Amino acid sequence: MSDLFRDSKISLSLADYTRDDCPLIGINARFAELSGYSASECLGRNCRFLQPEGGAGPVRERMRAFLHEEEKDHSRFVVPNVRKDGTPFLNLLYMSKLQRDGRTALILGSQFDISRANANDSEIYDRALHEDLINLKLLTEKTNWSLVTSLEALASSHAIIAQARIDP
Repeated sequence: MSDLFRDSKISLSLADYTRDDCPLIGINARFAELSGYSASECLGRNCRFLQPEGGAGPVRERMRAFLHEEEKDHSRFVVPNVRKDGTPFLNLLYMSKLQRDGRTALILGSQFDISRANANDSEIYDRALHEDLINLKLLTEKTNWSLVTSLEALASSHAIIAQARIDP
């Protein structure tokens, strides 16, 4: 799992669902770059600290509802966030529940800044996704998983790999 975090060009975060307030226990370099926060400033905190003063609005309730819906293992949300320097951005957040012993143990987040989405950004995302999909394919060839090239598939694929890493 550490290789997945280290090598991904996609912003990734990992939160411990079993602990009070679901604190972050892992972020990758791309997450630090996107948010402006270092790992030491993020770890141990709930990701709400990225939301603007006053909160994220109604999306926050939808995210909470998703976390309590046992039948759903992943979903996506557009969340207003604020970087460390105060710059606001729209975060397209994919959340995936990772299971341990049949219970949700971790939440894997894949974040994409969509606030300035344009053709160039789409190309950058596509290139990053393509590279991650190639790396994920190499990791999963032995299990015969097939992957689809889309943001949602990538987020789900990261979750599948992470889940495989925590399963005995």
